[in-house]
This record gives sequence, structure tokens and C-alpha cells, in this order.
Amino acid sequence: MKKKIGCVLLLLFMCSGCTVIQSSSYEEILQEAVNKNTVTTNVSRVGYKYYLPKGMRLLEHEESNELLAHNEDVYYLYVDYISYYNKIKEDYEEKEDVVYSQKIAHGDNFGYLEIKNTLNDKYFIEIMYNYAKIEVIVEKEDAKESIAYAMSILSSIKYQDTVLASLMDEDVLTSNETLHNIFETAQTESGYLEIVEEYGQYEEDNETVDPDFIRR
Repeated sequence: MKKKIGCVLLLLFMCSGCTVIQSSSYEEILQEAVNKNTVTTNVSRVGYKYYLPKGMRLLEHEESNELLAHNEDVYYLYVDYISYYNKIKEDYEEKEDVVYSQKIAHGDNFGYLEIKNTLNDKYFIEIMYNYAKIEVIVEKEDAKESIAYAMSILSSIKYQDTVLASLMDEDVLTSNETLHNIFETAQTESGYLEIVEEYGQYEEDNETVDPDFIRR
């Protein structure tokens, strides 16, 4: 029996299992995430905060870069607070030569979801939204759940304008090179693999994060 979209979206992130997520389309998952107003954050950095969902853990943190994990999947998060501060905007052109390509727009926020096949028959997922980007390689059957986790993080990011302005005045931000262009998608997953390999010998961070998956 086909469920109504409204019920699907209501239960999407609150369901303890993957059934509802798997029955939703990529577009529905994106729409649910951007429509939420998640005000809770549980990870604080210099200039921004974000919400790390229950079930995910922090592996590494270095300035604007984070390595996160859910089960065996490693998520690379890059927060581009320089582009945010300067209010840089670039349009995304949807593609036909990839598994999935979708522009994301909600109010002043914008971004994209792009999915490509990898050489070992997995999905390389790139999601940019709210001046931050997440990359992850997952099994194909795990793609929707990974997108839901990633969008939960990206849509929750809260920038601290006063802190960023202070850092800009001190030339802290302007002196840092942007190592990752969030507005461009990668041709292959090689860059992501290099980043994960660089931090391959990590010790799991013991930072306490114990939220519900969604908490308003």
C-alpha cells in the first residue's frame, strides 16, 4: 500500500530503522532535511556549530575539516566559513552523466547532491549545502541513509558571525587557504580517498555526543 508523502516525511528521521528512508526518493530526503528547523547543536568549533546525529562519531578534527563515521563509513566534512563570510554564491548545473544530480535550494541556502559510481561498484556521494560539504563512499543500498545523515549535519550548521568577523579583522581567515572547493564536484573519488588515507591511523575521539537523531 502506497503511503502518503506527508506521512513519509513526518516519520523519515524519527524512525529507528531504515524502512521509511529506503521507501523515500532522494528528492524527498533532501526536502525533508532543508524544511526542518533544527536548532540543537552539540559540536562547537571556532566560528560555527553543528549537530552530530546519534549513531555517528567524530574521528578527526582539524580547523574546518572533520572526519566523521557511521558504522564503517567515513564522512569527510569541510566547512567553508570564508565563502560564508563573503557570501559567495555559485550556481550548480545538474548533470546527466552521473547516477544522480540534484540542485538544492531553500531560502538563502543553496547546494547540490551528486552521486557517482566508484570503480569498486559503490556510490561516491557529494553533498554541498549551507556553505559546507560532505563526501562519503558507501554501498549502494546505504546511499539514502547516508544522505539523510549528511543533510542532518549540513542543514544544522550555525555560523557565528561575530566570531568570524573578529577572525577576519585579525586576518586569521584571509591567511588560511581554502583547501577544498565546495562549489565544484570531484571528477573521481581519489581526493576523498587521499584524505581518508591521510587520517587512516586515527584513534577514535572520546568526545561525548549523545543526541537523538532529530531533536528540535
